[in-house]
Amino acid sequence: MDLEEENRMLRNRLEAANEENAVLFRNIEDAAKDNNVFKTLNEYDVTEHIKKKNDIIYLPWSKAWLIIKTLFPSARFMIHKTKDGCIYHTDGKTAWVEVSLTINGWTETESLAVMDFRNKSIPIESITSADAEKSIKRCLVKCAALHGLGLSLWTGEELSSAARKKKESDLDDVKQDILGAVSEKLDAKVPKEEIYKAINSIAGVKNPNAIRDVAVAKKVLEKIRKLEVK
Repeated sequence: MDLEEENRMLRNRLEAANEENAVLFRNIEDAAKDNNVFKTLNEYDVTEHIKKKNDIIYLPWSKAWLIIKTLFPSARFMIHKTKDGCIYHTDGKTAWVEVSLTINGWTETESLAVMDFRNKSIPIESITSADAEKSIKRCLVKCAALHGLGLSLWTGEELSSAARKKKESDLDDVKQDILGAVSEKLDAKVPKEEIYKAINSIAGVKNPNAIRDVAVAKKVLEKIRKLEVK
């Protein structure tokens, strides 16, 4: 083998190795992107948005879509139609819908039966366009759950363990901010009684560490920061 042929083979191997590395890096980036999406949505506290109907807790599709588009503006969903453009599929007896939700380049696809208010499949001859549209929106929420949003609701829990831990961590952070603000106001000669009164008026307790809700804690922090020496 002459030198030119050997160099050509080395170049080919180098190009192949570079392509393999490029594919590997793309896969790593995709995995990291997916993990970031799932982590973010799985940690989201959905408790203020959920509804209850017939002993079932659920996340309304409008709230789910609002959360997703706020966190990931480029997110989009697609309805999988039949070849003739129908928005639902059928086996001749009942029907189902299919939806895909793409967030940051990662797509999850789900299907859902077209059901009535009792969660029973509707016979094909009784299905209306409104029934199909409602199922599409409910199917969108299923896709959102696969991405992490409200996934715990499908097991009967309002919060995932990740969301619960984040909520507790956020509450602890705000409590520390409250204690810092209290210290600043005391240094500024704001009467201690006024500070306790401000906390109690919102939280129902005088001790910031006894606050159990992060939204309440934030309101307390805001009020303390506005206190001034009279």
